Amino acid sequence: MTRTKTERFRAPVHPGHKGPAIVVPFDPDAVWGDRPRQFVAGTLNGCAFEGEIGFRRRVFYTLLDDRLLRAAKLAAGDVVEVVMTPREAGEAERARKLRLAWSRPAGEEMLRPAEEERAVARNWLASRATARKPRRR
Repeated sequence: MTRTKTERFRAPVHPGHKGPAIVVPFDPDAVWGDRPRQFVAGTLNGCAFEGEIGFRRRVFYTLLDDRLLRAAKLAAGDVVEVVMTPREAGEAERARKLRLAWSRPAGEEMLRPAEEERAVARNWLASRATARKPRRR
């Protein structure tokens, strides 16, 4: 059973290679219970956000959306007040898919992951086929 303990902390915004992020100063599995993925909801300087806690190089982190940074008036290097609470995976995943669907430009069709992978594979195979054609003399 997941404990719904709210965690509060201060953290600087880091300009990571995948986008801005904050370091989470605790082990979410130890605090909230062992789960395959740790989805969270909370506030960043009073602005609501949802995300996922990742783990890389012995550091727990959460990536931040550029829109969230603009709304909270933050930039890399700023220290923020963070309030986090765990969310159920299904609820967070549904919200993430809804945000992705709304963030696509008008007129752009939304592909399911399997269709998207097939499209990428077709493009790659087509590029390889044209690269191997012998030159005409």
